[in-house]
Amino acid sequence: MKFKLLCIFAPQQLNLRKIAIIGAGASGFFAAMSAKEFNPDAEVFIFEKSSKVLAKVRVSGGGRCNVTHSCFDVSLLVKNYPRGEKELKGPFHTFNCSDTVNWLAARGVKLKTESDGRMFPVTDSSETIVQCFLQQTEDSNIHIELNSAVHYLKVAPDEQIEIGFIDGTSSIMDAVIVTTGGSPTVKGFEWLSTLGHTIVSPVP
Repeated sequence: MKFKLLCIFAPQQLNLRKIAIIGAGASGFFAAMSAKEFNPDAEVFIFEKSSKVLAKVRVSGGGRCNVTHSCFDVSLLVKNYPRGEKELKGPFHTFNCSDTVNWLAARGVKLKTESDGRMFPVTDSSETIVQCFLQQTEDSNIHIELNSAVHYLKVAPDEQIEIGFIDGTSSIMDAVIVTTGGSPTVKGFEWLSTLGHTIVSPVP
């Protein structure tokens, strides 16, 4: 069975009406903003199982948020990922550290570089990044649904995807992007296997 795939950074116009993002961390917010940018007529929803968004962003870098690194050479950057060097070359050539810096600068967030190469907002506050993301989603009319833990995903008619929530409700979407982060065990990803994905045992 074929599924519509939505590429975050270079998507085609797929005439999607409803797009769901599962997980309200930094990747979830960025996925939602990118999905809305390339599909402006679509309704975009972020579903978060807890009552808070961007929780790890707030504590990142000791509360200062180390946004990225000043390694702007992709061939050098991938050397920092020994188990993903080959796989990350393509994505990093599409969107890399310099793109991150430019994306934030275009939205009024300036970064500074420290002696070890880490880059932080000049305010030294993670709240600067949090507020930038929240403002962007508000401006784009992206819906944020808190306390919405996902129980299952399954194929619906017309190649759509049904999202079932823990509270017994469900919703039909044209595309789903999963940004739930890592899990220390395979069990944390088993709910994705119902769509035909093969789950590889996670490692640190």
